[in-house]
Amino acid sequence: MKVKNCECCYMPMDKDPKNSGSDKYCSYCFVNGKLIAENMTLKEFKKQSFDGMVQGGMSRFKAWVFSQFIGMAPYWKNRKA
Repeated sequence: MKVKNCECCYMPMDKDPKNSGSDKYCSYCFVNGKLIAENMTLKEFKKQSFDGMVQGGMSRFKAWVFSQFIGMAPYWKNRKA
């Protein structure tokens, strides 16, 4: 079985602590029916994601590694910015 990932941050959807109400985006990226990355650059979104992972207890190194993969997510690959 293939693990589906959030199309914005690339987090595995089975690791999402809440239900976002979207089948494409996790609860961190899709809040109150809106994609939070819409008005952000990739650099800003990576920074916000990194900060959130560190605040959630992840090591800075591991958070940095995971944040580097965000740009490969479909949302960012297809975005015209």
